[in-house]
Amino acid sequence: MLPLVLLLPVALLVPLQYLIVLGAQLVYLVWVLPCQDARDTADVLRSLADPAVPAEQRARTARAVAGLHGRPVVEALVQTSADAEPEVAEAGLETLCTIWRRDGVVGEDLLLKLDPQAQDRVRALGVRVRSPW
Repeated sequence: MLPLVLLLPVALLVPLQYLIVLGAQLVYLVWVLPCQDARDTADVLRSLADPAVPAEQRARTARAVAGLHGRPVVEALVQTSADAEPEVAEAGLETLCTIWRRDGVVGEDLLLKLDPQAQDRVRALGVRVRSPW
């Protein structure tokens, strides 16, 4: 009987350990992974403007972010569309057109940051231009 009484506290710790492990996994899923994804996305967007990154890779990246949503993505692509490398600038503008065609609306402040030829190209998409104010 005495060995069973000694094992009782250990037996009570097993469910507690299970809850601790489950809680750690939930924290990882809810907090750590989204934060890491945000950091990875920010790194990718920074690489779009980095002249040390080869132009071909920046153009590929600009096309790859078309599925992402959010103002930081669009702002990075607006900057990319003014890149000195024509391949990168064209990829950025193509991606912007894809995003704005899908959304059906473009912010006037972002549109005005583009060069006049690119503005005409975006307006030709038939998207609605809205004022940010």
